[in-house]
Amino acid sequence: MRATAHAPHDVAGLAAVLAEANQTGTPLYPRGGGTKSGWWAGAAERAAILSTASMAPLIDHCAGDLTATVGAGMTLAAVNAVLARAGQWLPLDPPAAERATIGGIIATNDSGPRRHKHGAPRDLIIGVEMVRADGVVARAGGKVVKNVAGYDLARMLCGSRGSLAVVASATFKLVPLAPVSRTVVATTRNARACAELALEAAASPAAPSALEIESPPNRLLIRFESTAYAADMQAEATAALCLARGAEAVVVEGDEERSVWTSYERAVWGDSVGGMLVKASVLPTEIPELLDRPGASLAAGRGALGILYLRVDAGAGAREWLDDLRSRLRRRGGSAVVVKASPVLQDHVDVWGELSGSLPLMRAVKARFDPRNILNPGGGPGGL
Repeated sequence: MRATAHAPHDVAGLAAVLAEANQTGTPLYPRGGGTKSGWWAGAAERAAILSTASMAPLIDHCAGDLTATVGAGMTLAAVNAVLARAGQWLPLDPPAAERATIGGIIATNDSGPRRHKHGAPRDLIIGVEMVRADGVVARAGGKVVKNVAGYDLARMLCGSRGSLAVVASATFKLVPLAPVSRTVVATTRNARACAELALEAAASPAAPSALEIESPPNRLLIRFESTAYAADMQAEATAALCLARGAEAVVVEGDEERSVWTSYERAVWGDSVGGMLVKASVLPTEIPELLDRPGASLAAGRGALGILYLRVDAGAGAREWLDDLRSRLRRRGGSAVVVKASPVLQDHVDVWGELSGSLPLMRAVKARFDPRNILNPGGGPGGL
């Protein structure tokens, strides 16, 4: 049975909760908007929730420096609504941005299609205020890009899944809002053709902000965000490339474009996953061959970044399929992580697999940050 939930309103309250939990050895499950609470096993069902969603909103926007310090409990949508008044934004577009909090996005290093151009939180964060497991408030990095003292510590928290410390606020690099957006929708004969076309599009002179494979249907979504002239020219050139390779291609904008991307997010991240959603990482040139493997269907892929999301039915052979996939990927220097799994599979599959010899180092870091193992025990990378 889950223990009492905690929802502090400020950093002092957050520190007090952590200090008491550390003293008593009480496990805590840090949580923001809950959009990724089903992503991994760990303390989620047996620890007290430590929610940052009730913390006072914070936005310290230095528009001239293209940076902003934002509170961990704020949603990404709320942050970008404020930054947009100055024509800037934090270029992250994870699923459910209207509910996903800054702290949760950092904890999972979550991003979206625009990672193709702008990177993940780890690439954008330049400073952090955090509360350690013992309740001590600490800071790393700074508020300007050139100040990188403690920068790696801020980056290390990205993807730590709340197992090292609880983020109170973070400072990010920003980018100007693009005046217009255009998306090339290229439909191909199969998923492999999409992957091959993605590599060609990525190697072309055009500079897309997103380049996503979707299946079904078998199509490539290539987004350009710039001035009207530049976006139109790049979209037209890319559509011509797709047509020359035998794909059907159209350029969409406005409401039609928004509908395309909304439908894409819903298809990949909707709650209808009956088996597993597996994130496979490999060299981009290996993706076409990977797509030929039987036993799974492609949900989505960042063809130019070497990331695929594969959907697997909850059949008797799901675990064996995952083991075989990891064996193949390991020989190519890749990996596979179970992002979501149905209740039938959650207790029967290894979420992480081998972590290429990095687990001893991660255990040492965990022991240093959280020696009493109260922060999301079992839910960190590798099951820390």
